[in-house]
Amino acid sequence: MKVGTDALLLGSWSQVEHAEWVADIGTGSGIVALMAAQRASRARVVGVELEPQATIQANENFGASPFATRIQGVHSSAQDFALDPANQGKFDVVLSNPPFFTNKPKSPHPEMIMSRHDEALPLKQLLNVAFDLLKNNGRFQLVWPFDRKDELEVEAVQKGFVLDRVTAVCGSIHRDPNRLLMSWMKDEQKGDASEQTPQMERMHIEEGLRKDGQPVLSPAYIQLLKPYRDL
Repeated sequence: MKVGTDALLLGSWSQVEHAEWVADIGTGSGIVALMAAQRASRARVVGVELEPQATIQANENFGASPFATRIQGVHSSAQDFALDPANQGKFDVVLSNPPFFTNKPKSPHPEMIMSRHDEALPLKQLLNVAFDLLKNNGRFQLVWPFDRKDELEVEAVQKGFVLDRVTAVCGSIHRDPNRLLMSWMKDEQKGDASEQTPQMERMHIEEGLRKDGQPVLSPAYIQLLKPYRDL
């Protein structure tokens, strides 16, 4: 799987700087985990991946990185990883660019289906996994389709999460949002956090006009990815 815009958005937008333990659920090639390791200079980062060849590739990428001593890929379903008592309540941040297509046409390639469709990790199970892995007041940060916003909000609140930050992402300045970047706090005590108003933002990736067929990226998107590449 190629590195996609969703992964770049999540990896650069997520707040991980003060984390000591970070889990990336469905790490794929490991790009989100690597981006987290770059900014969370003290963190141990674990990328969890169900597809065996992707796990191999992620570990190759991790081993070739400057963060090789504190990042690892684990071949496991997210559900089994979260069932391990050693992992429960351990993580400050759980990240996920999850497979979120549902009731959509499918690729003939099984690995493509696994990476894009939510059959192996439905929403309720994803939320259960994140909740079990997180410390109290830890953050579950993910990228999610805008058209499934209401579904996620209902299920997350029922599970015991509190939304504390959200950015609506538009493909270009003239389009409606198609993605959400969301940060949910685990709130076991149902404390003051549930009364707080989440931080709301909106950004677009392209300015709308292309030069020589190439996109003109927005200043906000360029600034977001500045720590990782020259745009």
